[in-house]
Amino acid sequence: MPTFTFAKLVRDKIVDHQIASGARPAYRSLDPEAHKRELVQKIMEEAQEITGAPAGKEAEEIADVQQALDDLKNLYGLSDEDVRAAQVAKNEKNGAFAKGIYVDSVTVDEGDKWIPYYRENSDRYPEIK
Repeated sequence: MPTFTFAKLVRDKIVDHQIASGARPAYRSLDPEAHKRELVQKIMEEAQEITGAPAGKEAEEIADVQQALDDLKNLYGLSDEDVRAAQVAKNEKNGAFAKGIYVDSVTVDEGDKWIPYYRENSDRYPEIK
């Protein structure tokens, strides 16, 4: 019989569905810290599926992202109001993502206060030499 690696967080009823179909899943419950990490991975996985979703199925993929976000919020003990307040504060300071502004690169003067941040996060902001 073939065995397939999953190695990922699944929705709560998936194992029941697998067992009901005759499959034999190997599974476990994650501790809260591992659960948080796996929810973040799930958010990234589901977010990548949005652009490849067939027409009319985008809401389903966005719902998967939202579910993982809601579950992560609950694990951190955050309310909708907590998240909304943080969102409002960030939007007031830096705006939202609504305008679709995309920065290809930024050139800064030597001594700019952002240089240490960019260099400490070189995986996200590689320096062009």
